[in-house]
Amino acid sequence: MRLSFLGTGAGNFRGGRRQPCSAFLDGLLLDCGAGATGRLHDLGRFVDIDCVLITHLHTDHVSGLYDLLLHTLITGRQRPLTIVSPPGLSAILRVVVAAGGTVRDPASLYDLRIVEDLHPEVTVGPWRIRGVPLDHTLPDIGYLVARDGFSLFYTGDTREPSSAREVSADIVLHEATFSDADRDRARQFGHSTGSQAGVAASAMKARRLFLTHLGDATDLDQEVAREAKRSFPDTVVASDTTSFDL
Repeated sequence: MRLSFLGTGAGNFRGGRRQPCSAFLDGLLLDCGAGATGRLHDLGRFVDIDCVLITHLHTDHVSGLYDLLLHTLITGRQRPLTIVSPPGLSAILRVVVAAGGTVRDPASLYDLRIVEDLHPEVTVGPWRIRGVPLDHTLPDIGYLVARDGFSLFYTGDTREPSSAREVSADIVLHEATFSDADRDRARQFGHSTGSQAGVAASAMKARRLFLTHLGDATDLDQEVAREAKRSFPDTVVASDTTSFDL
């Protein structure tokens, strides 16, 4: 299995080295920030998407979905596509389709399944997918995905401590928008620090932790890595367009 980070930036991203948050794992698109479609094309993996897992409806996690749906029409998609999200996505998509934002309704050309739930459980191909509600500033779901004895948990945005710590996973993708120096801001805006991500990964009995959804503070990468490694040594700060064999 190959994990590719398409974007690793947070919502306060202002250009340069990071796009908004999104990653791809063997048919699963984890969130869909702006620019995700182009980077999937660059990897030659756009046609491989089977399921899109949206953690919440903040624009840095979902705004790329409209381009993605348009490109399913451009590329002539015929096989099914599943989108999982907290409640509210269908209403947004109806407006986009009605306004001609995707040229045609994708559901008229292929089987488009939209699952909206705070506790979703679905199977897509070999993947068993379970949503875990997390603590953010609006409804937010972390996703536990599993197949063939392997499991990965992706948080999207979350305030720690969270119910993610009750989950066990081999690989954890955890947000680290702030360092401990901004712990109060992290809590105010529903985010986590590097040290909180490390503690969460340790509680989840993970083998490896990837930090993503990074803010734009100076030297943040080095600081959140140092913080997380105090409790979870096998920590990697993810960068845009990097890939890892799991």
